Amino acid sequence: MQDTVNVIIPAVKLNDELLKCLKEINKINYSKFITTIVLDSDSNRKLPRLKYKLKKLVVGKINMSKKRNIAAKKFKSKYIAFIDSDAYPNKNWLKFAVKYLKKGMGDVIGGPGISFPNENYKEKICYLSKRSYFVSGYLNFRKYKTKKRYCDWLEACNLIMERKFFLKYKGMDEKKYTGEDKEFFERVRKKKPDLKVFYSPDLFIYHKERRMFGFFLQRFVFGVDFINLIKFNSGLKGFQPILPIVILISFFLFLISNIEFNLKILILTAFASLINFLILLDIKKYIKSLETLIFTLVTINIANIAFALGSISSLFFFGFKKIFVKKIYLYSRSKKVLPSYK
Repeated sequence: MQDTVNVIIPAVKLNDELLKCLKEINKINYSKFITTIVLDSDSNRKLPRLKYKLKKLVVGKINMSKKRNIAAKKFKSKYIAFIDSDAYPNKNWLKFAVKYLKKGMGDVIGGPGISFPNENYKEKICYLSKRSYFVSGYLNFRKYKTKKRYCDWLEACNLIMERKFFLKYKGMDEKKYTGEDKEFFERVRKKKPDLKVFYSPDLFIYHKERRMFGFFLQRFVFGVDFINLIKFNSGLKGFQPILPIVILISFFLFLISNIEFNLKILILTAFASLINFLILLDIKKYIKSLETLIFTLVTINIANIAFALGSISSLFFFGFKKIFVKKIYLYSRSKKVLPSYK
């Protein structure tokens, strides 16, 4: 069990995206690991030839949190690594991860999720939008390779830690369908105030982007859960999730106000221009093409509107929130809005 890693992948079924993930894991430059896939249902699809030991658990229709917990408890290993089925790691992912954990760099470590090398133009726009501070906030560093740092929390699609650490803190909340990663870190930090969460760019993974409509649906779902995204102990930056809904509601209230129409339009135009100017200043740091700059700007605006609409809808569907979020989130990842894998 010494230095062995259990790579845990929750998924619905053995589909193209999961097969892609398993094939790419074959290239990992580390020998002491197994991979566990946790599925809703089994299938007759043929597995590729793999150089590593693959464990398969068929557990029925349960959420990803519970799937991760089941796999972590089921098989003994020194470390566990979480990755999503629509992603795959770079070849040195586990080598560097184990190195950092053994050096005590962090209790939990991870890295950024960058886009697939062969993405199409619309997927690229979605990725570039997520890189912006105006979509991902102060956590946008998790979308590209930047300097090493300690941070509040990292996404569950790219997490590595000791198995005993994960089990000590009871794993992830099995009642949560989204935001389970953030909840895990907050719960652990209450019991362990000196928790170290370490981000390193060399722990990057490739994460497949949704198509445009799927991306907007994802932002809508995140908006539904905006209360849980607020981080109250992070100062003003922790309240960024409420900005889209505040701006949208303010816009409509101003629109129906008694101010003279021409003046109203002038003020709203000036305000919208200011916001978009700030967005442009942000994204032009990493986008050079004028066409791509414009498309990304428009996409960021629509993504924030979708987030705000999701936030507003949560006030009306409060009692059905879990079902509401689950249905839309699953649809955002369906074949109708996800690209095919090769």
